[in-house]
Amino acid sequence: MPKLSELAEVTRLLERLAAVEEALTPNERELFHSLKTKYATPGAGSFDDRTCLEVMLRNVEIRRGYGLDPQDTVGRIVDLPLKDDAEDA
Repeated sequence: MPKLSELAEVTRLLERLAAVEEALTPNERELFHSLKTKYATPGAGSFDDRTCLEVMLRNVEIRRGYGLDPQDTVGRIVDLPLKDDAEDA
């Protein structure tokens, strides 16, 4: 069972991020929605969720300070090595 103080802090951070959601990068927005869904159910929680939310808020402030557009950031890309089909035959 999560600590109530920790749950309250995560809820507060989720509310703060909801207010600046348009300033999140695609990856951050994906994580934000995932955590928002996770904390919609009672008893959810993980030791590092609060840290993730704090880092996202910090990133928003850093990008704002440098005048960076979060939409210029490319979403998650996973490059998998291609196998030569001839090797499998």
